[in-house]
Amino acid sequence: MSQVTIPDLDSFTGSLITNNYFIVHDGVDAKKVTFGEMSNKVFSGSTSIESDGTQHNLTGSIIPTQNAQYDLGSAEYKIRHLYLSSNSLYLGETNLSEQDVMNTTKINDTIVPVSYDSPGRKGEIRYDNTHVYICVEDNLWRRIIADSIW
Repeated sequence: MSQVTIPDLDSFTGSLITNNYFIVHDGVDAKKVTFGEMSNKVFSGSTSIESDGTQHNLTGSIIPTQNAQYDLGSAEYKIRHLYLSSNSLYLGETNLSEQDVMNTTKINDTIVPVSYDSPGRKGEIRYDNTHVYICVEDNLWRRIIADSIW
């Protein structure tokens, strides 16, 4: 399927029962399609999309018509932010939940906690020249003396 662009389209008016037409051309053949036919092909049941030119609002699910055939963004043009609920994200057969990410151990040499109840997330590990700090619960740290003779 070739890419479809409609330059300089500021607004579109019409209803599902009028005889407004789109011309769909794939580089070889052209077909005249009514607004109603296009709407019924793209949106069915309780799915709909509204656009104000800067934002697209969707009701319903986005389900591709083929498995593993379509992209969201590209290597050159990436999606800036992706907001997901705390449910699951599937990468192939691997299921990642918010809890999985929260429980991932992180080791870094950022600012170490100044007391046992300093801000931190469970699983964080921080260190300096004298101690290793482990966040065992959110905002609850334990520390171990680093062996300087080793």
